[in-house]
Amino acid sequence: MNLNFFGTEISVKRLINSALYILFVLIVYLILKRILRIVFNHAGGKKASASHQQRVKTISKMLSSILKYVFLIIILLVVLAVFGVNVTSLLAGLGILTAILGLAFQDMIKDFIAGVAIIAEDQFGVGDTVIVQADGFKGVVTEIGLKTTEVRDEKGNVKIMANHNIDGLINCSRKS
Repeated sequence: MNLNFFGTEISVKRLINSALYILFVLIVYLILKRILRIVFNHAGGKKASASHQQRVKTISKMLSSILKYVFLIIILLVVLAVFGVNVTSLLAGLGILTAILGLAFQDMIKDFIAGVAIIAEDQFGVGDTVIVQADGFKGVVTEIGLKTTEVRDEKGNVKIMANHNIDGLINCSRKS
């Protein structure tokens, strides 16, 4: 038996197989999301410092977001395959598009990677007093994002730096 969707003939068997595959992918996604939540709740437990908890929360949100988009793309590709779209050529086109976007947004990607490194390596945190070696700007870190870091001096001036441009920073709050 065949069904007609928007002028496309689809067999019921193929539709059921695809629905089961999507259900399987959703179950795997929910299980992985639950495991991530448990791991990060344990890692950022009540005994951890506030900066450690903030780092764990940031990394958790980032990984959860990446996981969500990967599984959404998989589900979208399955749905497109059901409707007869050649998914392999689509994936090749997506690969080329990704390369083009990677070149176009390379500074943003550098900022993202540097932001992850700053947070993961705990190079400095919100509330730390830092000195930017390039221009001598001294202040307190008020925000660390995946793209930029904000430092406020004692006069209230705010310096916003792209994470990949943070080259020489002295952390005055950490003593060896």
